[in-house]
Amino acid sequence: TVFGNLGTVWYLTFLLVGLFAFVFIPLAYFWYETDEEEPFGTRVCTTICWSIVNLFVFWCILFSLYWTGGSVELPIEVSQPYATANTTYFRNPMDAPPAWTDVAAVETESATQTISASLVIYVLALLSFVGWLLMVVFGGIGMATLPLDLIDAWVNRPMPIDLKQFAEKKLDLKKKCSSLIEIGKKQRDKFKQKPNAFRERRFVNKYKKLVLDLEQEMALLNLCYKKNEINPLIPWLQLFGGIFAAILTLSWWFQLIFEIFLYGLVPPYLSDIFNSLSSAFPLFGVSAYGAFAFYMLICVIKGSIQFAGRFFLISIHPMKLHGTMINSFLFNVGLLLICSISCTQLCTTAFRGFTHSSAISQIFVSQVQYLQGFKYFYATEVPLFYTLLMCISFLQTTFSIFAMCYCAKKHADNVNDAMAEMRRGV
Repeated sequence: TVFGNLGTVWYLTFLLVGLFAFVFIPLAYFWYETDEEEPFGTRVCTTICWSIVNLFVFWCILFSLYWTGGSVELPIEVSQPYATANTTYFRNPMDAPPAWTDVAAVETESATQTISASLVIYVLALLSFVGWLLMVVFGGIGMATLPLDLIDAWVNRPMPIDLKQFAEKKLDLKKKCSSLIEIGKKQRDKFKQKPNAFRERRFVNKYKKLVLDLEQEMALLNLCYKKNEINPLIPWLQLFGGIFAAILTLSWWFQLIFEIFLYGLVPPYLSDIFNSLSSAFPLFGVSAYGAFAFYMLICVIKGSIQFAGRFFLISIHPMKLHGTMINSFLFNVGLLLICSISCTQLCTTAFRGFTHSSAISQIFVSQVQYLQGFKYFYATEVPLFYTLLMCISFLQTTFSIFAMCYCAKKHADNVNDAMAEMRRGV
């Protein structure tokens, strides 16, 4: 069948994504994270050991979940029409009701059909689950900060300065760099005397963030001084991009509310628009659907950078044109690969009016969503992952707007405060 062929393609695609996300990308990432001063053999052993640990943990979780509950508990409606032929019909509640002919009366009752799930489905479900854990946090933060940061970039766009202002700011920046180097040396000696892996890792992450802030401040200072290099179109493109991103974020919110939390109570929002675009020309509907999916992945990258720069629990990995480190590139590629599966499930469920009866809908809506051990995160009346995504996004939006309006500080002041905190050893 067509669904069978496309379903096989989807399975192979997701398995390849998992192979790259949990084998090849971590292998390369751990290699670039090793110390270059160490012997080659030590670096190879360290890389292989961490990669094996990463893969071992994944497979232990997979097999433990699969052997304890490897089945799909699919809710169905059992219909018994009273007609000339006494036939029982089973259907998924998500499907459209059948067109009854020659039926005098129909009685329906809810039931649960238990179906054994294949190991491939469980691998896909676990990959999606890991992606959801990351997408809920990073995607929720990114949906709020991406449009606001683009608009803020237009508000604080670079303005031309004269030579005197340039010299003063450059001298101040030089003092900050010297002070940061001094702080780094003192903290290094402190950690040698009293080792503390967690505090040291958190300090290193905070130190990286400050270095990136100073680099950004220096680049902005050079741009303000070299008036001829200021492109007046870039700030306006950032403003347009911020407004467009805000529209996409609001559309995502409304779609999740209408299609997930109020499903069946209100008509579909974007699904009807996608269907109308597809009726006009199929590529239009697919392109609009893809735009929302890719926007969510962009928000995940933005959210991970924002999260790392605020809580310092993970290393910050910014993406800069002509300035991205290899380990940062690998980290973000791995993050995109892991979250791409959960993003596919999100779009399949949120736009179920558009993806209805498709091969990907049969995989996620009819199988993964109702797997034992996972259904509580997707298939309850208040789905946990969708609720957390909305809550984090709302809270981050409220916090960001409040900070921009009432706690606004110059970038230089934020850097000074962070350096003062590091001097205190916090």
